[in-house]
Amino acid sequence: MIVSFRSALLLAATDSEGLSAINVIGHFPTEEIKVNTDLIFSVIKEKSNFLRYNETTVRAISQQANSEIVSGHQENLAQLPDLRHKGSYSVTQETRTFAIDRVRQTQIGFTDSYNLDTDIYLPVDLTKPAPLVIITHGFGSSRSDFQYLGKHLASHGYIVLIPEHIGSNSDYKKAFLRGELSVDVSPIEFYSRPQDITYLLDAVEKDAELTNLINWEQVGILGHSFGGNTALAIAGAPINQERINQVCQKNQPSLNISMLLQCRASGLPPGDSNLRDDRIKAVVAANPVTSSIFGIESMGKIQIPTMMLAGSHDTTTPFITEQAHPFLWLNTQNKYLGLMAGGTHGYLINKEESHNLALFNNPLPELRRSYLKAMSLAFFEVYVRNRSDYQPYLSSAYAQTISDRELPLYLIQSLTPEQLEQAYGATPPIPPIPESLVAASPTKTADILAEIRDTKTLKIAMRSNAAPFGYIDDRESLWTGYCGDFAESLAEYLEEKLDIAAKIKVVKLPSSLQNRFELVKDKTVHLECGPNTIVENKQDISFSNPFFISGTRFLVNNDRATKVNLDGSLEGLQAGVLENSTTAEFLRETYPEIDLVYFQGKKGRIEGLKAISDGSIDAFVSDGVLLSGEIERQNLAQNNYQLIPENPLTCDFYGLILPKGDRQWNNLVNAFIRSEREKEFQDKWLGDYSSLALADADYCLNRREN
Repeated sequence: MIVSFRSALLLAATDSEGLSAINVIGHFPTEEIKVNTDLIFSVIKEKSNFLRYNETTVRAISQQANSEIVSGHQENLAQLPDLRHKGSYSVTQETRTFAIDRVRQTQIGFTDSYNLDTDIYLPVDLTKPAPLVIITHGFGSSRSDFQYLGKHLASHGYIVLIPEHIGSNSDYKKAFLRGELSVDVSPIEFYSRPQDITYLLDAVEKDAELTNLINWEQVGILGHSFGGNTALAIAGAPINQERINQVCQKNQPSLNISMLLQCRASGLPPGDSNLRDDRIKAVVAANPVTSSIFGIESMGKIQIPTMMLAGSHDTTTPFITEQAHPFLWLNTQNKYLGLMAGGTHGYLINKEESHNLALFNNPLPELRRSYLKAMSLAFFEVYVRNRSDYQPYLSSAYAQTISDRELPLYLIQSLTPEQLEQAYGATPPIPPIPESLVAASPTKTADILAEIRDTKTLKIAMRSNAAPFGYIDDRESLWTGYCGDFAESLAEYLEEKLDIAAKIKVVKLPSSLQNRFELVKDKTVHLECGPNTIVENKQDISFSNPFFISGTRFLVNNDRATKVNLDGSLEGLQAGVLENSTTAEFLRETYPEIDLVYFQGKKGRIEGLKAISDGSIDAFVSDGVLLSGEIERQNLAQNNYQLIPENPLTCDFYGLILPKGDRQWNNLVNAFIRSEREKEFQDKWLGDYSSLALADADYCLNRREN
């Protein structure tokens, strides 16, 4: 019900007739509904209070701007060059592709490497290394949308890089709308976008042609919308997992549409949320997403000069919650808030240029672009290029000079909660300073089926290096395997069992040997699917019923098969194994004479098989099905290799990793494993290994006992 209401609210908010109770009902996605009028009218009331607070906050900012004009140094601003105009440099544009070796969500799914296409704008005839600015686009947008700004900054002597974030760009959004992707944006996109920037800077530093053109002590970043979030993250605001989880668990309807995006981050896997890159010296965030993904705790950690730009009529990232309040939370000494009174979210010129027509309502786009050109250039001149003579541009007086009465521009450096409360005339409907975080109760148990029913989302983790269960198919550059089909089919099964009319979204996250248990224990995902050996008494997690069986074997080239004599001595045998795996522990205990060669990371098994092929090791030891699966994944000839011995050295029954204590969820998953639906895609992915699995099961369940 809540998810359907959110959809209706989003559609009504962007409708030409405006947000009203009748309009919300008219956009509800089912023919028959039970109307919770208290819920609907409470949101409409929230809108009324919010709009009044919006108006009074604009008034408070305009008053503060006037105050800063009176108290500031009076400059002859009319004599200064107009920063809205093109600079003195001619500009060349080129596109380069940088190969990035990292797991990444793309429009065709997850891949373990990808190309980062980047537009580069270069001033012609540079006489010395130039400052660098990176521009990061928003969700559903594209690098080409900021061509005008790249050219403008480059004409003033900046080298500009604009990368394409393939996990959240316009092509990704189109693929989602065509039904080719199960989720509108993957949670790990909040990590991947800032990492795109860091990997891009690393690649450019290594590029002999480009690196010498850049002054690496003068690097800034500008981002719009989701790109604003990206820019602030890399500027030093850590992802605030505790706040985003606390806010999103309340699951309350809100006029803040950006919360639909921010709450995606509640599915982030545990990891280092500090994505700061020390090469960035200053940040401009236009219409950024901030309120819960960062919150007061993370915004206060930004230490570099920061400018935030907003539009008072922005319905996508409302300026009160996403820019005005977060501006109060900044502790950096040099901070600026620019407000376009009446401005909306985007900077696009026409519908042909827009990738999101629902957000096209964009009055005076050329004027808004001119403001963005002037404000960002002035800011980068002062805090990236270190031009103190440009400081007069960063003033309320200069903003007033270029301001048009049809779309007034205000620029301030200071604002207090007291000013906002005084302008509103009462306690604001949204506290400027949010409540402190409340520690989550460690004893709280989650009802997963209720959560899935409410959020219409299934969160599942799977490997990217464990063919045939979950792996990157290099031939199609696609994250695929048994677990991918398992997730999609389980979602359909849940729709039927829970009597859900809407389609359940499937959020897939990559897991590894190191984090697979933590992902489930921390409630990041509802289950982890992979070659997980069922063990007893695992704290805080449980396992499903077995869905496959395999066992430990040595994989060797045919010409080295005689070296693996398990009835004799294995001294001198060089055997590869994944580090920190149960197989490594088994080998150390059972065959201490073997010379173990450890392989690490998501490509460990891949590199191990290559080491067998080139003769640098004698064997690689792992589960038989995973070894056969990797041979198949690399499109190698199975008859060139042998699995030794015939019967497995260990008996590994595979189960899904599930949270402990949720009996209903565990029972439903086990029922799905027994269903005919699961058998269909098990035959598809695991059928080629069924003979080996049956033989292993026969040995493990019968002969081994004798």
